[in-house]
Amino acid sequence: MAIHLSSSVTELPGIGGKAYQALKTLGVSSVRDLLWYVPFRYDDFSTIRGAGEVVAGETCTVRANLQSISTRPAKSRRMNIVEAVVEDETGELAVTWFNQSYLEKTLRPGAKLSLAGRISDRYGLSMVNPIIEKGSTSTHTGRIVPVYGLTGSITMRRLRDAIRAALPAAEEMVDWMPAEILEKESMLGLTEALKGVHFPESREELDRAIVRLKFDELFLHQMMFARVRSDRTLAKAHPIPLDEDLLKTFVSGLPFELTGAQRKAVWEIVQDLDKPHPMNRLLEGDVGAGKSVVAAAAIKSVNAAGYNAVYLAPTEILAAQQHAALSVFLDEPVGLLTRTMSKVGDQDVDKSLFEYSSSNVETPQIIVGTHALLQDRISIPNVGLIVVDEQHRFGVEQRHALLDTGDGPAPHLLSMTATPIPRSLALSIYGDLDLSVLDQMPPGRLPVATALVPQPQQEGMWGHVRGLIEQGQQTFVVCPLIDPSDKLGAKSVSEVAKELSGGALKGLKIETLHGRLKPDEKEKTIEKFRAGKIDVLVSTTVIEVGVDIPGATVMVIVGAERFGLAQLHQLRGRVGRSDIQSYCYLLPDSLSENSEARLQAMVESTNGFELAEKDLLLRGPGNVFGNAQSGFPDFTLATPADVDIMKKARDRAAELLEVDSDLEKHPLVKERVEKSFDKVHLE
Repeated sequence: MAIHLSSSVTELPGIGGKAYQALKTLGVSSVRDLLWYVPFRYDDFSTIRGAGEVVAGETCTVRANLQSISTRPAKSRRMNIVEAVVEDETGELAVTWFNQSYLEKTLRPGAKLSLAGRISDRYGLSMVNPIIEKGSTSTHTGRIVPVYGLTGSITMRRLRDAIRAALPAAEEMVDWMPAEILEKESMLGLTEALKGVHFPESREELDRAIVRLKFDELFLHQMMFARVRSDRTLAKAHPIPLDEDLLKTFVSGLPFELTGAQRKAVWEIVQDLDKPHPMNRLLEGDVGAGKSVVAAAAIKSVNAAGYNAVYLAPTEILAAQQHAALSVFLDEPVGLLTRTMSKVGDQDVDKSLFEYSSSNVETPQIIVGTHALLQDRISIPNVGLIVVDEQHRFGVEQRHALLDTGDGPAPHLLSMTATPIPRSLALSIYGDLDLSVLDQMPPGRLPVATALVPQPQQEGMWGHVRGLIEQGQQTFVVCPLIDPSDKLGAKSVSEVAKELSGGALKGLKIETLHGRLKPDEKEKTIEKFRAGKIDVLVSTTVIEVGVDIPGATVMVIVGAERFGLAQLHQLRGRVGRSDIQSYCYLLPDSLSENSEARLQAMVESTNGFELAEKDLLLRGPGNVFGNAQSGFPDFTLATPADVDIMKKARDRAAELLEVDSDLEKHPLVKERVEKSFDKVHLE
């Protein structure tokens, strides 16, 4: 029976009712879906060795005849050891499996086997726990072998066999990428790329297949950006008159001087606000660079023109914190609305106050909430500006949805991020946004002194921390986990808090904070810490973004090698927010060469943009052998390290739109872009 893209996966070998239900949980029900279920890594078994030619330490495939096989119990453990010998014209090789006694019954001497695995010389040359394939087939051995995410009862072997059987249907795939772009970039066709990403015949074919599929994702992303930019120029917005006197009064009333970068960003934003179509600008700044006051200047301009402003934070903790900060900057009542809190200024109010009509003049013109505010469908009329804090949690599709206001004017949009990104990368990731960069720090702040502290030096470090606390300073201690986990071998919040309470920091006020607490519990803990009623806050990365405690001068990161550079830099940014010298101590559990290089980069630089560049260099172009892909939230294969492919995708998209702006000559591209938007809106 012929297999087609539209065929059910149940028509493939080995996919029965249970396997079908398991695949459905992954969004896979048709052959087309299955072909797009790409591997997350690969095992390279393509080196073929004779039984007598193997080398200790290498991973290879040996094709030989089974000479003998037997099972014996292990001496020291409760397990069975299966021992076999295989031979070919080059010699013999010992093979060992653990707790797989069924193999003695299923493998007969004389059988031709293909065995793939690592060669050990611990007890003489042998292959330990290899993958077995009978006969001369090469789906699981003798090649670069795909490794897929599994679910339910489905096994890797059954899934690989099913995908191998589905590959002929890839010939039906319609390649939507314009032929002239494929030719210019010397790229594989879509059918060849899909075959190559599942069962490549060589490393070169795999690399070319992955590049093609990454290019597709990034090119489509750029086309969606172009759609957003085009829609934005057609959308209407309320022009906010540029009032220089208002801005001068606002700036002169601040208790500090703005940096040159802040002044430039404010000027770029108020010029955008003065246009009749919606602003869509990204304000990117290192931790502590002063994004909040720039946003406050924009809000002030919008309010003065008679329009409401909405400020969206990613968490309730940060919403409450920004509510307090904006109340100070703007010197007028600011509303706070989250799922558990609602207030105007310092006064708690009824939530229904916010579900108002435009005639309700008593409602505040500035409302701070969480990103969920948009999903909650709270009706806030006459919105002139939406500020989205930590916008990496708020994608291009959500930004585009803000333009969809029917016939009414769309709000201006200011997105903000404290994650420093090299400009070229930012333009590729956030191609629908204009970019303002805060690359200067406010004067008077001392760089955070950062040290990598191995185990033997940690006792002295805790002594230094205790001394600082006794002087009235406060400390963050960040852990990778909430509860103990033997599997991960990482220290948890509960363990570290208990150790410190009974040891190095005994007698001090120590409390914990993590994502499992209720929002009001988190807020109470943060407020106690801010008020100085807690000496040491042992936390998960729930405090990573934006939590501002001026009295905290020490950041201790336990299991520091488990965090990425950007995350470490964000955590370090929670201290050093006053004119007192602050410290960041990195406590590793264990160090590989790569993790030591990352932590050393933290010690050597406090510049987030430098660290972002270093992060790209350390990660390289993305190595899929043995490493799970960590793509963007909406990408399957592309990663932030694929800068070269991003640039090519951006350039080719721009070239295409220059000659065919409405894509009438490229209907397949147009259809693909529209489907992407439809999918987002349906979800």
